[in-house]
Amino acid sequence: MALRLALATGWSDPDAMLDAMTPQQWREWQIADVVEPVGVRGVELILARIGELLAGFCGASMKAADFAPWLPRSEDRQLSPAESADAITKHLQRLAGR
Repeated sequence: MALRLALATGWSDPDAMLDAMTPQQWREWQIADVVEPVGVRGVELILARIGELLAGFCGASMKAADFAPWLPRSEDRQLSPAESADAITKHLQRLAGR
């Protein structure tokens, strides 16, 4: 999280950023990150949820975690990145009528 925060706030050195803040400030940033992710993580989550909705609309049983592998999965088995890409490609081809 420190790397994402440094990037989002313009620090080129995450260690210097951490040294410049108090432990309380760091805890506040960590808590804020849970509520509203720092950087692009929030956008990636939204896109994963949209992917899940589109897949469901097309009749596929894909979950947001198929589009964002860092998310927890409810199933026992996770798709590999190659399997996810293949499943997405097949569903988009069906949608396009190919």
